[in-house]
Amino acid sequence: MTQILFEKDLSRHPLHYFTLLSLQLVGLWGLFWFNYDHAMQFTILLSMAVAYVVWGVVHHHQHRDLHFKIIFEYVLVALFAVLLFGSLLLRT
Repeated sequence: MTQILFEKDLSRHPLHYFTLLSLQLVGLWGLFWFNYDHAMQFTILLSMAVAYVVWGVVHHHQHRDLHFKIIFEYVLVALFAVLLFGSLLLRT
């Protein structure tokens, strides 16, 4: 059921998801570009997480289904990603 809803939403709002994909790809490029500077990589990682949360809030606000629970979910996913990838960055 979730797969069907996502495909329906993706086909209705391709610009939203293209924007998200572009933001994350630019961030990924930045992580590789600054592979010598761990502080810059961590800053880029935080920027990617913030961009993800902001994108989610804007996306759901435009759909008129923005709730605290949705914001909390985006923040948790972003925090988990920062912890996971941040720990990998700090190891190298």
